[in-house]
Amino acid sequence: MAVSIPTLRVKPGCAFDRIAPGGFRILAALDAATKVLGQDLTLTAGTNDHTTGRHPLGEAYDLSVQTLTPAQIVRIVAFLRQTLGARFTVFYESPVAPSDTQLAAVSLVNKDASGPHLHLQIKKGTEYPPEGLVNA
Repeated sequence: MAVSIPTLRVKPGCAFDRIAPGGFRILAALDAATKVLGQDLTLTAGTNDHTTGRHPLGEAYDLSVQTLTPAQIVRIVAFLRQTLGARFTVFYESPVAPSDTQLAAVSLVNKDASGPHLHLQIKKGTEYPPEGLVNA
């Protein structure tokens, strides 16, 4: 009997020209999220398809929600927010407001979004790790 191992995958063309420390934290949280949901998740954007913001810096990623139900999306957003903490931003981004009320509560409407997806990044106006922290 074959056992399925939930895996973090990337769509063809997804690039990682740079991965900053915060980007590694996000990737680790996304890998953990595959286990929480018990299914594969697919990254659609790293440093590709973006020329501004945190993506080109290796500090933001987009995740496909094509195979997820609204309840699964809400669950993964809650898990990622808890796992990453206050130094990160996680939301469901869509060009139109979702009709599902639970999904709407974790959404950001962006008319320029290419389609519904999860967006994860270091919180605006911050850096990760914060400057001045000394690692033992």
